[in-house]
Amino acid sequence: MYQLSCPHCQKVILVTPSQAGDSVSCPSCEQSVAVPRLGELKRLPRDESASAATNEPPSYNEAGSGRTFGTLALGLICTASLLIAAYCGIRWALIDAPVNTEIHLQEVRDVYPTRNPAELLREYEQMEEAGLELPVPYGYKRVQNLKQGWGQNAAIAGGVAILTLIGAILFASSGRSRRR
Repeated sequence: MYQLSCPHCQKVILVTPSQAGDSVSCPSCEQSVAVPRLGELKRLPRDESASAATNEPPSYNEAGSGRTFGTLALGLICTASLLIAAYCGIRWALIDAPVNTEIHLQEVRDVYPTRNPAELLREYEQMEEAGLELPVPYGYKRVQNLKQGWGQNAAIAGGVAILTLIGAILFASSGRSRRR
Protein backbone atom coordinates (compact mmCIF):
# COMPACT_ATOMS: atom_id res chain seq x y z
CA MET A 1 0.00 0.00 0.00
CA TYR A 2 1.10 3.55 -0.68
CA GLN A 3 0.54 6.71 1.33
CA LEU A 4 -1.27 9.40 -0.64
CA SER A 5 -1.79 12.82 0.90
CA CYS A 6 -5.27 14.32 0.51
CA PRO A 7 -4.95 17.70 -1.26
CA HIS A 8 -7.98 19.02 0.67
CA CYS A 9 -7.24 18.08 4.31
CA GLN A 10 -3.64 16.75 4.09
CA LYS A 11 -4.60 13.43 5.76
CA VAL A 12 -2.88 10.25 4.60
CA ILE A 13 -4.94 7.89 2.41
CA LEU A 14 -3.75 4.34 1.88
CA VAL A 15 -4.06 3.23 -1.74
CA THR A 16 -3.15 0.06 -3.59
CA PRO A 17 -1.58 -0.30 -7.05
CA SER A 18 -4.89 -1.59 -8.39
CA GLN A 19 -6.44 1.82 -7.64
CA ALA A 20 -3.86 3.65 -9.81
CA GLY A 21 -5.45 6.10 -12.22
CA ASP A 22 -8.79 5.91 -10.39
CA SER A 23 -10.26 8.20 -7.75
CA VAL A 24 -10.93 7.42 -4.08
CA SER A 25 -12.89 9.14 -1.37
CA CYS A 26 -10.89 10.63 1.51
CA PRO A 27 -12.04 8.98 4.78
CA SER A 28 -11.47 12.25 6.67
CA CYS A 29 -13.02 14.99 4.51
CA GLU A 30 -14.94 12.68 2.08
CA GLN A 31 -13.65 14.63 -0.93
CA SER A 32 -12.78 12.80 -4.14
CA VAL A 33 -9.03 12.38 -4.55
CA ALA A 34 -7.39 11.37 -7.83
CA VAL A 35 -4.95 8.48 -7.42
CA PRO A 36 -1.87 8.93 -9.63
CA ARG A 37 -1.01 6.44 -12.32
CA LEU A 38 1.13 3.44 -11.42
CA GLY A 39 4.50 5.03 -12.32
CA GLU A 40 3.82 8.06 -10.14
CA LEU A 41 2.20 5.94 -7.42
CA LYS A 42 5.36 3.90 -6.95
CA ARG A 43 7.24 7.12 -6.05
CA LEU A 44 4.98 7.69 -3.03
CA PRO A 45 6.05 6.40 0.40
CA ARG A 46 5.00 2.82 1.15
CA ASP A 47 3.06 1.83 4.25
CA GLU A 48 4.24 -1.68 5.05
CA SER A 49 3.03 -1.63 8.67
CA ALA A 50 -0.64 -1.31 7.80
CA SER A 51 -0.68 -4.18 5.31
CA ALA A 52 1.58 -6.39 7.48
CA ALA A 53 -0.41 -5.74 10.69
CA THR A 54 -3.73 -6.68 9.15
CA ASN A 55 -4.26 -9.63 6.89
CA GLU A 56 -7.49 -8.28 5.50
CA PRO A 57 -7.62 -7.38 1.85
CA PRO A 58 -7.27 -3.69 0.95
CA SER A 59 -10.47 -1.70 0.79
CA TYR A 60 -11.54 -0.76 -2.69
CA ASN A 61 -13.56 2.18 -3.85
CA GLU A 62 -17.21 1.15 -4.03
CA ALA A 63 -17.69 3.27 -7.15
CA GLY A 64 -15.10 1.12 -8.91
CA SER A 65 -17.07 -2.07 -8.33
CA GLY A 66 -20.29 -0.40 -9.49
CA ARG A 67 -18.51 0.89 -12.56
CA THR A 68 -17.17 -2.60 -13.23
CA PHE A 69 -20.65 -4.11 -12.92
CA GLY A 70 -22.15 -1.48 -15.23
CA THR A 71 -19.42 -1.97 -17.80
CA LEU A 72 -19.90 -5.73 -17.64
CA ALA A 73 -23.67 -5.41 -18.05
CA LEU A 74 -23.32 -3.09 -21.05
CA GLY A 75 -20.71 -5.42 -22.52
CA LEU A 76 -23.08 -8.38 -22.23
CA ILE A 77 -25.89 -6.42 -23.86
CA CYS A 78 -23.50 -5.41 -26.65
CA THR A 79 -22.44 -9.03 -27.18
CA ALA A 80 -26.05 -10.24 -27.26
CA SER A 81 -26.97 -7.49 -29.72
CA LEU A 82 -24.08 -8.41 -31.98
CA LEU A 83 -25.16 -12.05 -31.96
CA ILE A 84 -28.74 -11.08 -32.81
CA ALA A 85 -27.52 -8.75 -35.58
CA ALA A 86 -25.34 -11.51 -37.01
CA TYR A 87 -28.22 -14.03 -36.94
CA CYS A 88 -30.63 -11.58 -38.60
CA GLY A 89 -27.99 -10.60 -41.16
CA ILE A 90 -27.38 -14.22 -42.08
CA ARG A 91 -31.12 -14.84 -42.42
CA TRP A 92 -31.40 -11.71 -44.59
CA ALA A 93 -28.53 -12.87 -46.83
CA LEU A 94 -29.98 -16.36 -47.24
CA ILE A 95 -33.36 -15.17 -48.55
CA ASP A 96 -33.32 -15.14 -52.34
CA ALA A 97 -35.70 -12.59 -53.85
CA PRO A 98 -35.07 -12.71 -57.63
CA VAL A 99 -38.44 -11.18 -58.60
CA ASN A 100 -39.41 -7.61 -57.82
CA THR A 101 -42.32 -5.40 -58.87
CA GLU A 102 -40.63 -4.18 -62.05
CA ILE A 103 -39.86 -7.72 -63.21
CA HIS A 104 -43.42 -8.83 -62.37
CA LEU A 105 -44.94 -5.95 -64.36
CA GLN A 106 -42.69 -6.70 -67.32
CA GLU A 107 -43.84 -10.34 -67.24
CA VAL A 108 -47.48 -9.17 -67.28
CA ARG A 109 -46.75 -6.80 -70.20
CA ASP A 110 -45.13 -9.67 -72.11
CA VAL A 111 -48.10 -12.02 -71.50
CA TYR A 112 -50.99 -9.65 -72.41
CA PRO A 113 -50.20 -9.42 -76.15
CA THR A 114 -50.32 -13.23 -76.38
CA ARG A 115 -53.81 -13.55 -74.88
CA ASN A 116 -56.95 -13.56 -77.00
CA PRO A 117 -59.56 -10.79 -76.57
CA ALA A 118 -62.15 -13.08 -74.91
CA GLU A 119 -59.72 -13.95 -72.06
CA LEU A 120 -58.86 -10.28 -71.58
CA LEU A 121 -62.59 -9.35 -71.40
CA ARG A 122 -63.26 -12.13 -68.87
CA GLU A 123 -60.32 -10.98 -66.75
CA TYR A 124 -61.53 -7.36 -66.92
CA GLU A 125 -65.05 -8.40 -65.79
CA GLN A 126 -63.56 -10.32 -62.86
CA MET A 127 -61.58 -7.24 -61.84
CA GLU A 128 -64.74 -5.11 -62.03
CA GLU A 129 -66.62 -7.66 -59.93
CA ALA A 130 -63.99 -8.41 -57.26
CA GLY A 131 -62.13 -5.11 -57.27
CA LEU A 132 -58.45 -4.50 -57.72
CA GLU A 133 -57.41 -5.18 -54.13
CA LEU A 134 -55.69 -8.51 -53.66
CA PRO A 135 -56.71 -10.52 -50.59
CA VAL A 136 -53.12 -11.77 -50.23
CA PRO A 137 -49.96 -10.17 -51.61
CA TYR A 138 -48.13 -11.90 -54.42
CA GLY A 139 -45.59 -14.52 -53.38
CA TYR A 140 -42.61 -12.43 -54.48
CA LYS A 141 -43.90 -9.50 -52.41
CA ARG A 142 -44.16 -11.70 -49.28
CA VAL A 143 -40.55 -12.82 -49.84
CA GLN A 144 -39.45 -9.20 -50.25
CA ASN A 145 -41.26 -8.18 -47.06
CA LEU A 146 -39.68 -11.08 -45.16
CA LYS A 147 -36.21 -10.15 -46.40
CA GLN A 148 -36.79 -6.49 -45.54
CA GLY A 149 -37.92 -7.45 -42.02
CA TRP A 150 -34.76 -9.48 -41.36
CA GLY A 151 -32.65 -6.61 -42.69
CA GLN A 152 -34.38 -4.10 -40.42
CA ASN A 153 -33.93 -6.39 -37.40
CA ALA A 154 -30.23 -6.75 -38.19
CA ALA A 155 -29.83 -2.98 -38.50
CA ILE A 156 -31.64 -2.31 -35.22
CA ALA A 157 -29.62 -4.93 -33.33
CA GLY A 158 -26.40 -3.56 -34.84
CA GLY A 159 -27.37 -0.05 -33.74
CA VAL A 160 -28.08 -1.25 -30.21
CA ALA A 161 -24.71 -3.03 -30.18
CA ILE A 162 -22.87 0.13 -31.25
CA LEU A 163 -24.69 2.28 -28.69
CA THR A 164 -24.05 -0.14 -25.83
CA LEU A 165 -20.38 -0.47 -26.85
CA ILE A 166 -20.00 3.32 -26.73
CA GLY A 167 -21.86 3.36 -23.41
CA ALA A 168 -19.62 0.65 -21.97
CA ILE A 169 -16.48 2.51 -23.04
CA LEU A 170 -17.74 5.78 -21.58
CA PHE A 171 -18.93 4.05 -18.41
CA ALA A 172 -15.59 2.28 -17.95
CA SER A 173 -13.58 5.44 -18.50
CA SER A 174 -15.73 7.65 -16.27
CA GLY A 175 -14.02 8.59 -13.01
CA ARG A 176 -10.56 8.01 -14.38
CA SER A 177 -8.38 11.09 -14.31
CA ARG A 178 -6.46 11.88 -17.45
CA ARG A 179 -2.81 12.79 -17.45
CA ARG A 180 -2.04 16.32 -18.57
